[in-house]
Amino acid sequence: MISGVATSNDVRPEIAEIFAEVFQHEEPITVATSPGEVARWDSLNHVALVSMIEQTFGVALSMDEMIEMQSVGDIQRLLARHGV
Repeated sequence: MISGVATSNDVRPEIAEIFAEVFQHEEPITVATSPGEVARWDSLNHVALVSMIEQTFGVALSMDEMIEMQSVGDIQRLLARHGV
């Protein structure tokens, strides 16, 4: 558990922290966690999620990549493609 945020061993701790901050989501997350499981993951907060990911990991995401982010696993695959 990182700073009180429960995660699966497969989820990067930074992503769990971002979910806690952007969505005030304190439930455990897994690579399968998607908008349907996170109450505040709506279109406006999706933009905040993208912004926080870009700031935290020093990447710039394309519009297609932003749309592609439909689960925690998708986010981690995107980061891996960017080499982080």
